[in-house]
Amino acid sequence: MKNFKTILFILSISFFSLSAFSQEKNIQKIDEEKIKSEKVAFLTERVGLTVKEAQDFWPVFNEYEEKINKLFEEERVISNDLKLKILVLSEKELNEKTDRLVNIKLERANLEKEYHEKYKTVLPANKVALLYQANKEFRKHLMKKYNEKICFE
Repeated sequence: MKNFKTILFILSISFFSLSAFSQEKNIQKIDEEKIKSEKVAFLTERVGLTVKEAQDFWPVFNEYEEKINKLFEEERVISNDLKLKILVLSEKELNEKTDRLVNIKLERANLEKEYHEKYKTVLPANKVALLYQANKEFRKHLMKKYNEKICFE
């Protein structure tokens, strides 16, 4: 009977842990969607996109964001791996990882250049310039909101 209670207790804890983890993943997904929606509204307003410009621009911008985010994620994984395993990785592995980090930076620069040209095909030059400014402003805006949330919790 004691073993049954122990097993039941462990299963209960596991269930609640999985439930909490699932809720955390859902909250994270909602937050990402909320941030993306806020970014769309923020950039649209700051750049002053017309309906036609927005229809042409957002698919291009979303494509860029998807590609750049994959590179940032890969860079994050490699950097964390180096941080945790720097003393145990072989010389070859360290070279491969650090070479990849440099190549990721080059790929990001090439991606920025490629999409700068694409932006110029769907937006006038003044709105491309406004886009870059608005994107920086949005990052600052997001950081401010994040810092305020941490300070007041």
